[in-house]
Amino acid sequence: MEKKERFDFENPTPEQQKNIDNLLVQIQYLTPEQWLALDDPEKMTQTIFDSIQLRRMEVGPELEDISTNIFLQYPEFATNYANRLEKAFSLQNTTSENSPCKNIRQGILSEFGYDIGDLAKDEL
Repeated sequence: MEKKERFDFENPTPEQQKNIDNLLVQIQYLTPEQWLALDDPEKMTQTIFDSIQLRRMEVGPELEDISTNIFLQYPEFATNYANRLEKAFSLQNTTSENSPCKNIRQGILSEFGYDIGDLAKDEL
């Protein structure tokens, strides 16, 4: 019988720590539907994929590992998402007096129906 190593909560390996961090991020920022789809490919849809990518844009780098992993895992969804994101960026009103961030936000809202939030803090 193989002897399994015990998990040392006080000294996790870098890979274990990364997995713990990603799990905490999933719990904090993703909906139950999104979270379940990460573990079950049959539950992943284009809508869920898009919502995770857009949530990453809203939240920031905390979701980078997760969004990158699904981008690589689901290339067909990634292509569709990238095309729609490009369309959203092209919807920007360059003659508008709005900031570039606000124009991007409005383009994403128009294309995806998702508001990535107030990006004014990023403009400082």
